[in-house]
Amino acid sequence: MLNEKRIKAIIVIALFLIESLVWTANGSGNAWSLGIIGSPDGPTKIIGGADGPTKIIVGKEEPNNPGQNQEGGQDADGTGSQGGGENPQSEDPAGNGGDSESGRTSEDDGNGSQTLEEAREKGFLILVNKENPIDKSYKPDDLTEIKYFAPDRSKAGRYMRAEAAAAFHRMVDKASQEGIVLKMTTAYRSYDFQKILFDSYVEKEGEEAANKYSAKPGQSEHQTGLSVDVSSPSVGYQLSNEYGETPEGKWLAGHAHEFGFIIRFPKGKEDITGYQYEPWHIRYVGRAAAEEIYKEGLTLEEFLQENH
Repeated sequence: MLNEKRIKAIIVIALFLIESLVWTANGSGNAWSLGIIGSPDGPTKIIGGADGPTKIIVGKEEPNNPGQNQEGGQDADGTGSQGGGENPQSEDPAGNGGDSESGRTSEDDGNGSQTLEEAREKGFLILVNKENPIDKSYKPDDLTEIKYFAPDRSKAGRYMRAEAAAAFHRMVDKASQEGIVLKMTTAYRSYDFQKILFDSYVEKEGEEAANKYSAKPGQSEHQTGLSVDVSSPSVGYQLSNEYGETPEGKWLAGHAHEFGFIIRFPKGKEDITGYQYEPWHIRYVGRAAAEEIYKEGLTLEEFLQENH
């Protein structure tokens, strides 16, 4: 058993090193996503959020791990990191001098896509779920770096499509003006990473259980570059159902649509979305669609059925 754990640890660390080399050599244009933290001297973790909580531990877990999600016994996306509570406008990992406008594109000087037609033309209404998988080779060609992110997350997962990233920056800036701190835990993820993630859950809990909270490769919205998992320093950047009851989670639920985002997997709609309630997982669809989905209390599936 000990040798098996060591082999697994070596494999995951090797993947992390490969990811770092690939990212350094190719940048976001050819990146593949592995949200890994850890070191040879301690537990190795894959942090991210599938379309559900994510944390893969190789080695012995420390007792009373601050990132452990008590909801349903799953491991949440928490690092127990300190120092995440600063005003997000003071962060500038991209070296842009803290300019909140730096994430915007020339076509997104206002509030992004304003009509359903614009959203359709730009691919923002793409439906990815268990019945509508995305091709293994699909990758957006306009991935843009997100500047507001939780500590200890892989750089490869800090990307969204350009308009979605700009809208996310505006939302975080607006929230900060009201004393709310929101940060990304994971955004874009490749098909290959999703396969590693899902397979790890299957090995741990079986496919039936894993399929309730984690997406199979090709079935995750994160591959579109339009989804982002959000959390806050007040909960240690964990992803759990309780986030929906926090001031930050309530603000997100009540204001995300103003910036073109929706809560993708709402409570009480599990039979439609195919996934458990996730108050942290938001999806960019453009302002027009987001406003209607929010007002009518719809899922993306229901909205697209009504507006086919």
